[in-house]
Amino acid sequence: AVLTYHTAWLKAHYPAAFMAAVLSSDMDKTDKVVTFIDECRAVGLTVLPPDVNASVYRFTVADPKTIRYGLGAVKGVGEGAVQAIIDERTKNGPFTGIADFCRRIDLQRVNKRVLEGLIRAGCLDSIGANRATLMAELPAAMQLGEQNTRAQELGQDDLFGLGAPPPKASTAAKAHVLPEWPESVRLASERHTLGLYLTGHPIAEYEA
Repeated sequence: AVLTYHTAWLKAHYPAAFMAAVLSSDMDKTDKVVTFIDECRAVGLTVLPPDVNASVYRFTVADPKTIRYGLGAVKGVGEGAVQAIIDERTKNGPFTGIADFCRRIDLQRVNKRVLEGLIRAGCLDSIGANRATLMAELPAAMQLGEQNTRAQELGQDDLFGLGAPPPKASTAAKAHVLPEWPESVRLASERHTLGLYLTGHPIAEYEA
């Protein structure tokens, strides 16, 4: 009875912190995450998408009414990959683009399959034009990252400018922005990687 009272009190007075903790405790159980996300929305909490520049492994509180999705809840993204992202972000600051991300991250810990999952889940939305463009830019970005890794292994950091993103990279990226995936494809990708539709729902367009 005491535990029930404490739980109810926390949920009533600190709903974001309570639900973030509940989501984190069962983040490997997709069906429970879906149920808890629905409960968050029912009590007026906003659940922000996962973000490589803002998320950590678990669900966290962004503000009293907002929860940030945990990177560890993205299917196929292990704790080692998430820790590599957090460590690099903490050490050298936010990522500025897909090329910068791949250049700075250990691509043995964050491999192509993980990167594709992060893109499909929306984790890189904040550093790219859209998910279609990010996916198209991924092969070249990974090649840059692999070149940088080889240079570091040979003790040739910054050789030919590999230690810093090309100054015109952002301009080039903007010139090749692709149309975003159709909403049905984008939402299906979210469901595949997160287990739920996070940023919309396929039937929304048919609702009055």
